[in-house]
Amino acid sequence: MMKRLVVMTGIVLSGWLGGAALLAQEPSTIVLKSGERISADLVDMNNSGLAVRVNGQDRTISTGDVAWIEFVGGGASADVQNRVNAGQQVVVLRNGQVLEGRLSDVGGTRPLRLTVDTPSGQRDFTSNDVAQVYFANAAGPAGTSGQAAAAQPPAGAQTFAVQANQPWTDTGITVQRGERIQFNASGDIMVSDQASSGVGGSPITPGGRLPFPGAGVGALIARVGNGAPFLVATNTSPIPMPANGRLQLGINDDQHTDNTGHFTVAITRLGR
Repeated sequence: MMKRLVVMTGIVLSGWLGGAALLAQEPSTIVLKSGERISADLVDMNNSGLAVRVNGQDRTISTGDVAWIEFVGGGASADVQNRVNAGQQVVVLRNGQVLEGRLSDVGGTRPLRLTVDTPSGQRDFTSNDVAQVYFANAAGPAGTSGQAAAAQPPAGAQTFAVQANQPWTDTGITVQRGERIQFNASGDIMVSDQASSGVGGSPITPGGRLPFPGAGVGALIARVGNGAPFLVATNTSPIPMPANGRLQLGINDDQHTDNTGHFTVAITRLGR
């Protein structure tokens, strides 16, 4: 009887531990300094590095190989990029706040506890609070943090300033359906008093409905005439125009009056 009880207890304990291990995971993207992106469940952090689960297989990734961890995508703002270029480690919260700090521990169950060493002391967050954790730059043109540097627009491109405090900027360019347009965009805007956005968008949660719901707040978008918006963001590949009409550039936000700054966008017409 005692032996059976011990065996049953072992089975229950094993099942509980297995369940806890399953709970102690957070879907993420680990971007290596080499530029490789790994879709993984983050489990833990120890002296050996990040403990992750990739396609059901356990793996350890040395923190020395990691450029950043994404819980929410969106790309680094100019402020974040400048800090990383200067050798700082930073944490971007989902509300848009940027903190200087080094990730020192990961643990607990889902949502994971993330311990960050900041200049003012150690702070704990959950993985529900954090958008990205930046360790260093990844391989990329001009030392960009894993994102391709904005390609230089071809000669003859037309350049526009897209103001953040207005929903649409009319380029004055009339396009034809199927015509290919290349966009080369750069810049950094403020989408609130405490949140910035690059052309790829910010991870903050909008208060209302965005013109392009599938992208972050502040991302660069476009439309033809009064047609449906489409995403431009950091894409430099030619985009076929969906209709005939005037090309307009916009900011993916539901409230523009509190925004400041502008994006610089170069447009090149490549024909059909």
